[in-house]
Amino acid sequence: MIGIVIVSHSEKLAEGVLELAAQMTQGKVAMEATGGIDDPDNPIGTDPMKVMMAIESVAMQAEDGVLVMMDLGSALMSAETALDFLPDEVKAKVMLCSAPIVEGTMAAAVQASVGASLQEAIAEASTAINVKIQQLAPITGESISTTDCVQEDMPTGEELSADLLVINKMGLHARPAANLVSTAGKFKSSVAIRKGADSASAKSINQVALLSVKNGDTITISVSGADAQEAFDALIKLHKDNFGERDEDVAELVEDIKPVVQAGDGTIVGAPGSGGYAVGTAYVHQATLPEVERKNISDVETELEKLDLAISTALSDIKILQRETEKTSGKANAAIFEVHAMIISDKDMRDKAAEIVSEQQINADYAWFEVMNKITADYRNLDDTYMQARAADVMDCGGRVLRILAGEEEQGICLENGAIIVAHDLSPSDVAGLDLEKVLGVVTEIGGVTSHAAILSRSMGIPAVIGAGKSIQQIQNGTIIALNGFEGVIWPEPEQSVVNDIAEKRVLWLAEREEAKAKGAAPAKTLDGTDIMVMGNIGVPADAPRVFEYGAEGVGLFRTEFLFQDRSQAPTEDEQFDAYVEAARAMQGNPVIIRTLDIGGDKPVKYLDTPEEDNPFLGERGIRFCMARPELFRTQLRALLRAASEENIWIMYPMISDVDELSSVLEIQNQAREVLVSEGVKIAEKIKTGIMIEVPAAVAVADKLAQKCDFFSIGTNDLTQYVMAADRGNASVSKLCDNLNPAVLRMVAMTCDAAKKAGIEVGMCGELAGNSKASALLLGLGLDELSMNGPAIPEVKEAIRSVNMDDCRALAQKVLEANSSDEVRDLLK
Repeated sequence: MIGIVIVSHSEKLAEGVLELAAQMTQGKVAMEATGGIDDPDNPIGTDPMKVMMAIESVAMQAEDGVLVMMDLGSALMSAETALDFLPDEVKAKVMLCSAPIVEGTMAAAVQASVGASLQEAIAEASTAINVKIQQLAPITGESISTTDCVQEDMPTGEELSADLLVINKMGLHARPAANLVSTAGKFKSSVAIRKGADSASAKSINQVALLSVKNGDTITISVSGADAQEAFDALIKLHKDNFGERDEDVAELVEDIKPVVQAGDGTIVGAPGSGGYAVGTAYVHQATLPEVERKNISDVETELEKLDLAISTALSDIKILQRETEKTSGKANAAIFEVHAMIISDKDMRDKAAEIVSEQQINADYAWFEVMNKITADYRNLDDTYMQARAADVMDCGGRVLRILAGEEEQGICLENGAIIVAHDLSPSDVAGLDLEKVLGVVTEIGGVTSHAAILSRSMGIPAVIGAGKSIQQIQNGTIIALNGFEGVIWPEPEQSVVNDIAEKRVLWLAEREEAKAKGAAPAKTLDGTDIMVMGNIGVPADAPRVFEYGAEGVGLFRTEFLFQDRSQAPTEDEQFDAYVEAARAMQGNPVIIRTLDIGGDKPVKYLDTPEEDNPFLGERGIRFCMARPELFRTQLRALLRAASEENIWIMYPMISDVDELSSVLEIQNQAREVLVSEGVKIAEKIKTGIMIEVPAAVAVADKLAQKCDFFSIGTNDLTQYVMAADRGNASVSKLCDNLNPAVLRMVAMTCDAAKKAGIEVGMCGELAGNSKASALLLGLGLDELSMNGPAIPEVKEAIRSVNMDDCRALAQKVLEANSSDEVRDLLK
């Protein structure tokens, strides 16, 4: 099997790409990430020596070679330099890939996980951007149809096919299309999808998207190849699972409101894009693209390199924007930029521009401009309002690449004072970059309530009227306007009575918003007065203030492995101590539960001895890994004990499976404490210590384990896969890996019962804890504390406040008698 090394200017970007790829492959592929340089004041850059060490480390685990993914500039040069320092036998098995680092890595990692060669992985990485051009082609009338765009030949032999009715409310839009492509990509067989006379490769996100499959459409999937039956079965399962979407996770499609102009008083009516009221001066934003001139060129290769570098740079920018949006608007809204990453990474789009460059011998920016305009027009010509709104996304993404090619900086919206933005259209990037302290509202000429600009406006609490028509062209910079985002009404140069009315409504609206925010910060107490701790999960100290802003009453899980990754050596005792104290202080006295290092064969760290294992989830991971490396473990314990003596920090051990194991761990903790005391370090007499419950063996002896610790925390992600004997990263058994399976819930109930009898607290820090629809059930099963990602906290708190414990316990009893996950979901509804 091959391995992958990710090289980026940004350490965080490299870590993020590695995390995404690792989630997709579940530890099956040897991968490492390296980014940034060891300069706290100027951390952006790449270090050839770090790259060399990462390649050597992966090469030891990947006998079939190493693929190196890079972002731009010095990353390329550092990777090339690193090759010069490698032994010849290692260098011969290393290949550098020019594909965009994020989408390319995802595609290559999936291919690597199914045993692809270096050449096959590179080919797949290079085709990671193929989805949208093919979806539009059947509508456009251009010479290349979706059939022409299918990149793979169907092998000879028996073909398996089936007609499938698509019941997703928005059809095969970005998320279900991505799930389809991801599933198809795990198999060697060719997979085609047809809608009417048009067909596409099911391994290309853009080809699938451009088929414009809507709710109620019937598609035909055809599979042929060596593993056709397995691929066919997996795709049928995916279809039965609504392509990975559940009804409760799919927003109802709201029809766009057709804008009309009221003739009498000049009032303009559009679509109510985002509720709220605003009065202020207009800031007219004119979005412009660089002016590109068609030029003849002689060096095609250099021009194509410029194109690929621009795409790679744009992709890196998108990922940074996604992370910033997650902080302000939550992960769900930031997922918009995952779609943008797919658009930019679409190989079909890139190849079409490259074809123009090669055949017509013209400059890359002009070729890209032509392709971008054609795709944008194709989307606007579709008869689906949701898909029409995606034209703005293509223009946003394409314009980003075009500006890089043209050497122009993006002109963002810069407000000196509070204003209402008036624009022909706003891209998601425009909205995500707005200064929330100064933007009072948004008005656009085109678009609808399903446009991403409208969605982001709602998530950021900006009043917006969308698709108000050409009448807004009369509005000049500095003009006083008023708007009602709830009804989609705009008043250019309003009467004083209108100004007063809207201003009063704005004051009331803002007060209601602050009240709602205060409710999110308030404790989660059931109707009958039971307090439930709602806490946040973090990976680095900087995450602590973010979850605190969402209303976290502490940290239920600090994943310390992030402190150990993407380094050349383990963090020192003082480095760890500083990180733990920093996180605890950000939580202002609330408890911070810090999990000891949880790595192993499925999450390797390059400078640690992490042996390759056939079944890493059943191997040396978690506490087993630490116990086998006592010096590493003692260093972390010393840092934790010191930090817990200064702040409200609890220590938690992962992967505990029996009583003797826990006894040994606690003995090592006590030894570390005694050594610190002998050195004159003041250590608290009592430090709360608990364990993760994530293996069935721990549930079976939970009553005995409870006698030796202060709290339990249930990790439902691992517990589910161990209970169901189903790897959560394996598509063929993904249906089994369901945390609402009654068998899993019975394990949760057994753990809670044991904790209650022993008089210790029991919490949950797995994915299920953040599911607000399951909050009542979890309380009924006996959980005292729930910990989750920050954006989920307010909704979970609100769910807790709406129930009483007697009803929760009654629900839990019914659920424990259920026969399937579907029955459980029906009960939760």
